[in-house]
Amino acid sequence: MSQIKQILFTLIIIVSFITSAQAEEVSFVVVSDLHLAEKEGVKNFTVFIKQIDELNPKPDFVVVTGDIHAKEFEKVFNELKPTIPFHVVFGNHEKRGDRKILAKMFPQDFVDNDFYSFVYKHIKCIVICDAIDMGDHVGHFESEGIKGQEQQVWFEKELNVDRKRYPFVFLFSHIPPNPAGKAETMYLSTNDQKALREIFLKYKPNAMFCGHLHKKQSFEIENVPIFILPSLNWNFEDNPAGFYHIKAQGNGYDVDFISLNIPAEK
Repeated sequence: MSQIKQILFTLIIIVSFITSAQAEEVSFVVVSDLHLAEKEGVKNFTVFIKQIDELNPKPDFVVVTGDIHAKEFEKVFNELKPTIPFHVVFGNHEKRGDRKILAKMFPQDFVDNDFYSFVYKHIKCIVICDAIDMGDHVGHFESEGIKGQEQQVWFEKELNVDRKRYPFVFLFSHIPPNPAGKAETMYLSTNDQKALREIFLKYKPNAMFCGHLHKKQSFEIENVPIFILPSLNWNFEDNPAGFYHIKAQGNGYDVDFISLNIPAEK
């Protein structure tokens, strides 16, 4: 009988720990298309670092969804020394040499492949590489230009988690799916979009964040919200530079768009 009591006590402790962890708010920031070597890239990124340090709640981590410009990023990142942990996604501007620089900067993420996942408390983040290293503006899960084969198989395995333990599963990529599933430049290829739709139906992740389009947009695919980020540098259609601040707690999350506070010119 004492052994049964001990087992029950242990289970109660585990359930209490998980429940307590899920009740804790986690916040993070997603930003995209820094294009640091162009126009106001370095200036805007410097403003961004200051601005996220002043957010309430302060983000637990930052995800950059591609088109970074690795050499300039390494230089300014080392100069600014952000206090918030960063994770990056490879975009179509990240050629093989750029990816080596970023992999060296973030060795905990890029071990064997151009894609990876990480867990923060009760949140699971899956970073997909759908941009090849030869500049193609159409997205692919599998390519000769993506380090690591069978990404789609890996992707499904990563999504197959205990959702009681990890109630939040967020996806990050550079190139987005098309809202209507059409074949168009700047979006995932049609076959990859079909695969993504089936994966969404089966695993129901909470949301997906992408960049690439240089404009802010949101829509749903199989009830999964897709959030497209504008560039932090330059955009089309008069879209302002900015980023998303996500706050997740319990069984719900909020996504707030925050415009970059660019100082007025004197």
